[in-house]
Amino acid sequence: MNKKSFQLGLCFSVMVALTVPGCQSTGRSRVTATAPEPAADTLDEDLTAGQVADIQTSLARTMEQRGDLKAARAAYGRVLERDPANAAAAWRMAVVTDRQGHFDKSEPLYQRALKAEPKNAAVLCDYGYSLYLQRRWSESEQALKQAAELAPDDARIQNNLGLLYANTERSREAVLAFQRAGCTPEQTRTNIAVAAAMNGRTQEARWMFERVLEDNPESPTANRGLQALAAVTETDAGVRQVGYESETSESGRD
Repeated sequence: MNKKSFQLGLCFSVMVALTVPGCQSTGRSRVTATAPEPAADTLDEDLTAGQVADIQTSLARTMEQRGDLKAARAAYGRVLERDPANAAAAWRMAVVTDRQGHFDKSEPLYQRALKAEPKNAAVLCDYGYSLYLQRRWSESEQALKQAAELAPDDARIQNNLGLLYANTERSREAVLAFQRAGCTPEQTRTNIAVAAAMNGRTQEARWMFERVLEDNPESPTANRGLQALAAVTETDAGVRQVGYESETSESGRD
């Protein structure tokens, strides 16, 4: 990734949340306090191992929902210690691990969940999004298309496909996917513009932002997007005036 693309990435990373973002199932809620997780030996002795695992998984999900990722990850880990084949625990632990930025550790968890439930569209969607975040485009597309075949009307899957297509310069496919996800024309154009900007395609990004502003001059994301593009352009011009050249390594890679 060259210097300009890196600068654009920094500028636009904070803007993505203002668009229709990539979707991983987070299950956020407004839970502010919960009872501490009971130890396994305090649960009713009449419960089966499966029932105990379900209870512990539910408690871990509550921790995840309230944003306590460290505790949730540890709790899912305890479920898997008792029941290594528990697909739900492996899936949710993978999502939590992704949110902590540990993609190398989430990969085997997704694989474990998919081995148990290979046709689970939600798991495939989250796995596809994990691969998307790592810019593993081909693998991400394969997982997301499998998810879409299983659940063609799922907006989350279609939105993630739209982001993938937008980041790999397939605007037509991106538009269709965002439409299937229920995005408005403004949201669709903004998503494509942000993806273009983050990948160094400044002319395309500027054109898309300008189209958004033609319909909605008050669009905060489009206005900020054009400001970010202008700031990076000015910075790049200043560097060139003092005799420094931008790096020219291959763009689109980590």
